[in-house]
Amino acid sequence: MEKLVSFNLTAEQWPYGDRPIYVLSTTLQRAPESLVGNVQVFPAGLDALVGHLRSSGYQHGYVDGGTTITSFINAGLLDEICVTQAPVLLGEGLPLFGHLGQQVDLSAARAEAFGNDFLQWKYSLNYSQSTG
Repeated sequence: MEKLVSFNLTAEQWPYGDRPIYVLSTTLQRAPESLVGNVQVFPAGLDALVGHLRSSGYQHGYVDGGTTITSFINAGLLDEICVTQAPVLLGEGLPLFGHLGQQVDLSAARAEAFGNDFLQWKYSLNYSQSTG
């Protein structure tokens, strides 16, 4: 969220069009002034956000951010994972995911290489076969 705010986007530059954007945050109570009308913040947690999405009729969504993705995985709410890998070795960094409460098996692997040397891989998540 902080990164998005730092871009100081005008309404014309907003990349998400009229798609609803929901932010799960433990530090924000409401959207920053520059994003009011474009972003709705859910400080109450994952259950409140998922309840709102379900009651609004949503069946699919895009989840981003390692901590948030981990929360969705631990709740068994993700069907697919897609990771885009940039062609850069940093040598250090943060883990992609936090602690998972169970093993989650991946299947139906797909990968695509792009002209800019980015690589994107996708897997289906299988909770029912998990052990842990």
